[in-house]
Amino acid sequence: MANPADPTAPLDWPDTLELTLDGIAQGGEAVGRWHDRVVFVAGAIPGERVVVRLRKRHAAYARGEVVDVLIASPDRVAPRLPGASHMPWQHIALDAQKRLLRQILADQLAKFAGVDPGLVEETAPASKPWEYRNSARLHCDGRRAGYYDVGTRSIATLDYDPLLHPTLNEALAGLHAALAGELEDAPSLDIKLRVSEAHGYCIAALRGRGDRRGLAARWRAYCPVLAGVVFTVPPPYSLPPLGADTLVEELDDLVFLLRPTTFFQVNVAAATTLLNLIRAGLGEDGHGRLIDLYCGAGTFTLPLARSAVDVVGVEEYAGAVADAERSATVNHITNVHFVRGSAEAVLTRLDGSFDAVVLDPPRRGCHPRVLQALLDRAPRRIVYVSCHPATLARDLKILLAGGYTVVWATPVDLFPQTPHVESVVTLVRA
Repeated sequence: MANPADPTAPLDWPDTLELTLDGIAQGGEAVGRWHDRVVFVAGAIPGERVVVRLRKRHAAYARGEVVDVLIASPDRVAPRLPGASHMPWQHIALDAQKRLLRQILADQLAKFAGVDPGLVEETAPASKPWEYRNSARLHCDGRRAGYYDVGTRSIATLDYDPLLHPTLNEALAGLHAALAGELEDAPSLDIKLRVSEAHGYCIAALRGRGDRRGLAARWRAYCPVLAGVVFTVPPPYSLPPLGADTLVEELDDLVFLLRPTTFFQVNVAAATTLLNLIRAGLGEDGHGRLIDLYCGAGTFTLPLARSAVDVVGVEEYAGAVADAERSATVNHITNVHFVRGSAEAVLTRLDGSFDAVVLDPPRRGCHPRVLQALLDRAPRRIVYVSCHPATLARDLKILLAGGYTVVWATPVDLFPQTPHVESVVTLVRA
């Protein structure tokens, strides 16, 4: 075994290393060094000394996983589902997960945007460390259903997921029972499964070729909480839904009507935390004219509209816009207007000024034209909701150079047992 402290050790990567880890990377791996080369280690915790098996080697860095823990961190706990790649932090105590999330966000914002780490607040905690997810995306090869192993197209059969809402685990068990009656040559499927936390039922969306109404009927027979199944098949085919096709959810005393494929926050408690942080970030400007870019189904648009003069929600996906408009109608909210289109296209053609802007882009962050349009319009306040610290830092660097100042940034533990960092950042015009 190579010794990283030995200056005479060969510089070709060995198969295994013994390392002391002293940092955390954005993707959740612990970080150590061997002969000034960075080693990213899955399954470890900063402060530990471990034996690492390398799986990817490059000139300046390598990646590997723990095969033995020589000196364990006091934050190490027993995992609930050993080997489950979709929850790579289940070996870390929850308080330590929160500290590490804050460190990841602070490091990224300081390194790439020059933001003072002191402006990054403590991580807002999750309401529940387990059974919090209200949606799941499953893959099915005709006989088995589960998640893809990280970085592969290989299905890891899933009998139970401790991150899922209990109703979804009930539906998962029913799916396995229904699949037992499938033919060996049944085509593959993608399955989106969503539960209404407010009402305790779920709806599934099946995407793939072939007529899967038989599977759907068996699934519903095995699973009374499955209120409906919708089908997405390639044109020119079309299949009507079997049972309900709309999920009714509640947030901030509002009713949301959602199709199962429309994005909504991973759980209502998390959405409430984000909404409260957005409101705090908007301050008095939240009572003026607002624009909500990448608004989805109006998750934040509709609650914010109740205290604003006027709100414009911008969303690219037609189904989400339709759901947002339906929800606005059922809640009798009339001071909101939804525009379908990309944020960069719509923002450049909207009339009038805005007091504040809410941004909630996907992982890739904002299009450069969005950032330039915001600098041109110069709203007093921007609240940026991010799901990726690196793209957040990239975008903040542009906004800071254009005259904005970060007031505060708050990481949010939306996905316990994972290194996923959600955050809310408030900026004001300098």
